[in-house]
Amino acid sequence: MEVLILPKTGMYEDDIVLVEWLADEGSQVRAGDPIFVIESEKVEMEIEADVDGWIHHEAEPGLEAPIGTRIGVISETEDEHRAIAGGT
Repeated sequence: MEVLILPKTGMYEDDIVLVEWLADEGSQVRAGDPIFVIESEKVEMEIEADVDGWIHHEAEPGLEAPIGTRIGVISETEDEHRAIAGGT
């Protein structure tokens, strides 16, 4: 399982905004697929998946939080995703 966090993208950042999810909840993603958009220092940036798997959102768009805040996970298997997402 890969934990998704709000990444550090510049030198002088405090909080990062999760602008939108590009990958739907429960969808299968591949490494390199854009999965969410953040805003930092007034610049929007697409963040790509590092691994293949199924995505689970743990934060809603509009969240403003510190660098390193957990916002979701990418599960290795669809069964693992179902378990994490509560059977949905």
